[in-house]
Amino acid sequence: MFKDKKNIVILSILLLIVLAVSSYFIFFNKSTDKNQKKKEASVFEEVQEELIEVDKSVEITIKGKTEAEIKITAVPKGTSDISYQLSYNTKSGSVEGVFGSMDITDDEATKEITFGTCSSGACRYHEIDGPISGNFIFTGSYGERVRNQEFEL
Repeated sequence: MFKDKKNIVILSILLLIVLAVSSYFIFFNKSTDKNQKKKEASVFEEVQEELIEVDKSVEITIKGKTEAEIKITAVPKGTSDISYQLSYNTKSGSVEGVFGSMDITDDEATKEITFGTCSSGACRYHEIDGPISGNFIFTGSYGERVRNQEFEL
C-alpha cells in the first residue's frame, strides 16, 4: 500500500511540473504573439508619402486585348523613367497583372505588353473581365508624380 501512495505522489508531482512548464510556454507564446502583432501593426501605421498627380495634359492609352501597346503622350520634360503596374480580373476568377518600365522618346513613351503568359513560343492569353487598373509612376528632375487610371479594352 505504501508503494501505491508513493507512486501517486510522484505521478502528481510530475503532472504538476508538466502543467507548470506548459502554462509557461503558452503564456510566453501569447505575449510574443502580441508583441509581434504590435510590430506588424506599426509597419502599416507608418505614414506613406502621397505623390502629386502628374499633369492632366499627359494622356495614357492602351490598345489591344491580348498583345497590346501602352502609349503615353505629353510626357513631362525632365522625365527619366516611367514605371507601371496594371492589374485586372479574369473570367476564370483570378487577379492578374503586368508591370515594368517604359522607353521614353522625346515627349512620348511606349511599351508592348502581353495580357497573359508566354513560354517556349506559346502564349496563354488572359480573358480580361472588367476594367484594367493602371498605376504609373513618373520619375524625373521634378521628383515623382503618379497617375492612377482605369482602362476599358
